[in-house]
Amino acid sequence: MNLQESIRKILREETIDITTILRRIPLDDLEREFEESLDMASNIMLRIIKKHGKKDMNLKIFIEITISVLIDGIHSELISTLPGDVQWYDEVKETLKEHYKNRIKVKYKKLIPEL
Repeated sequence: MNLQESIRKILREETIDITTILRRIPLDDLEREFEESLDMASNIMLRIIKKHGKKDMNLKIFIEITISVLIDGIHSELISTLPGDVQWYDEVKETLKEHYKNRIKVKYKKLIPEL
């Protein structure tokens, strides 16, 4: 097995945790993208609630929207640094949910009383 094949094998076996993400995306960039995602999710939430009522926007949906928007923002940096055969989206999504869930909950609780 040559060096390149060894590296690919190691990368394929690597689990994606927040450190893996931070090796690919500078913390400042990730934080900026998160804040923008949180603002965008808040705007989406307010529009959905205005149109359909509170019952259609719970915390779980708010977290999903926030993290999906965040992944869209960092996608190009991740895809360019992960090997093409790595199925990374679900792992990145769960890792980011775990990392940011408390901050997302705080924002959600602030938005709910405003409605």
